[in-house]
Amino acid sequence: MGKEIIIEEVKNPWRLRDGVVVFDIETDYVNDFSIDAKKMRKFKCGVAFVYNDGEWYRFYKPDELVKLLKKAKTIVSYNGEGFDFLVLEKHGLKIVECGTDRWKPTKCDSFDIMHTIQNLREDSNKKYPSLEEMMKSHYGISKTPHDPDNIEDLMKHCLEDVKYTKKLYEEQMWLVPVKEKPRKKVWKAVYDNDLYAVVDDGENCTRIIDFGMPIAYTEQSISDLPGEIQCPLCGKGILQMYSVYRANENEIECPECHGLIGFIEGTNEIMYKRTKEELESNVCPNCKKYLGSSGYEHYGYGAGSGYISSGRGICSNCRKGCYEWERDDTPGFRDSYQGKCCNCGE
Repeated sequence: MGKEIIIEEVKNPWRLRDGVVVFDIETDYVNDFSIDAKKMRKFKCGVAFVYNDGEWYRFYKPDELVKLLKKAKTIVSYNGEGFDFLVLEKHGLKIVECGTDRWKPTKCDSFDIMHTIQNLREDSNKKYPSLEEMMKSHYGISKTPHDPDNIEDLMKHCLEDVKYTKKLYEEQMWLVPVKEKPRKKVWKAVYDNDLYAVVDDGENCTRIIDFGMPIAYTEQSISDLPGEIQCPLCGKGILQMYSVYRANENEIECPECHGLIGFIEGTNEIMYKRTKEELESNVCPNCKKYLGSSGYEHYGYGAGSGYISSGRGICSNCRKGCYEWERDDTPGFRDSYQGKCCNCGE
């Protein structure tokens, strides 16, 4: 059985009729949801219901729909403020910004059901409900499948959307499915600034000048990762991962077996596992920190993978203390580090 969806009740604050028009449009599909891309979407068809005369109007030309919308006192939509009004702007509908990535017509009221629901909810981390999700929670139905390349089929689909937007507008209480917002990928740009690089074609190695190439990569969201995991050593202890994800630490001691588990910074990927016995038998005579090494494979930002290793060893000078060391063999980042002895300072 699937996971049961929790339903939250949200009271509809506005059910006017006089001068109200409910509408929706259909456009071409582009896998780009930026503001500029929304503005450039091509209008394919639209439907409007006018309360004053009780009529349904179908539109194949956007300027005719805009002409009708301009006569309305209130326009009811489902995410019209986040999409439809932007598309219609280039067809003569004058709009003004009314929130983050939201717009409404300048000479009438706008009642966007989706955004109204979200504004009335106490927890802003809940996902915006889609029209289909609201149809399921209220009426137990899904949208009818349609062919987006068949204009008459698309018109029927648009009519269905307006029909249920109207029905939801007339509900006194909205039954809203509770779902967490989807996590957004955060994109960062990093630069490989090594002056020289080596290209290996399998037979010859060529040294080239590398002035630094921008490389994009995704940063995993903390909320995508488990908040706690079982100890991989004993299977009984529970490890709280928050401080690891925040990069405040990369080691956690198991509360049950007192072993030590090391992670790649900011992730739940394990670098090493050390039992309590291992920790007690191999320590620095001065600071009592564990002596040993660990490492992991790094994907190399497209320049080729490498191995990053680090550890702690006994000082060769005094033999009474230890020092930290690290080596990075990743192309473009090759480097090494050796710290000072905790005893003699050399």
